[in-house]
Amino acid sequence: MKLLEGKRIAITGGTEGIGLSMVESMLQNGASIATCGLRDPDPEVVTALSAYPNLHFFKTDLSQTDQAISFVQDAFSALGGLDHLVNNAGTFRDVDFLDIAPEHFHKTFDLNVGGYFFCSQEFVRLVGLRNQDASIICMGSTNSIQAEEGGVLYDASKGAILMLVRSMAVELAKRGIRVNGIGPGIIDTPLTAPGLKGDETRHFIEHQIPQGRVGCPQDVSGTAVYLCSSMAEYVTGQMIYVDGGIVSFQLKRTLCPTYKKKETDV
Repeated sequence: MKLLEGKRIAITGGTEGIGLSMVESMLQNGASIATCGLRDPDPEVVTALSAYPNLHFFKTDLSQTDQAISFVQDAFSALGGLDHLVNNAGTFRDVDFLDIAPEHFHKTFDLNVGGYFFCSQEFVRLVGLRNQDASIICMGSTNSIQAEEGGVLYDASKGAILMLVRSMAVELAKRGIRVNGIGPGIIDTPLTAPGLKGDETRHFIEHQIPQGRVGCPQDVSGTAVYLCSSMAEYVTGQMIYVDGGIVSFQLKRTLCPTYKKKETDV
């Protein structure tokens, strides 16, 4: 049984890592997808997804409010409507605290928070009143509730997403639109790959995760499929942490100086 048969879903940042995994999983579950990225997808990604005629890609800079709004409008037109929006595109550009300049702040918050907000606002305008059969998913992080050394801007932006999910869920319940978040822990993606290099580093990190392994993008995309399905129609206002148990454990990854996210946009 395909859980998302006939569903029309817009996913931001769907060309690599967790975003790409969500695109693939939702297509396999019968959804039609519109996605976007700051850069064109890699050729191998285009080849892998070419079997799905119900996929549309738009090159978009979601840190620009007008482009965030336009992407949702373009997705709505391409798919003949929308049922779900997955806000996934984000950036990690932190530098030492005293070196943080206004441009660092604005680049992080304009994409990680502003992009989510304005995409969500336009989605709500376009889909109108629903019956809990439409939803918004916002990608948070374990950093939404756990600070990490060297990540002030990223942590603050993901903390904002936690409250955005809760507040929008309350605000939009009367419109029949659910809002939830997914908070990944350490997932093996291009974002985290530099910090996971080396057997010693990876071994150290895995010992901080109760399940004993680093997550993979499919661990997260399965949760997204569930939240977009009819099985989750009474679920709203939740941040679901897909982290192997990290938030339930006193994480000590700051003791491992070799672990650091790559500075990147997704």
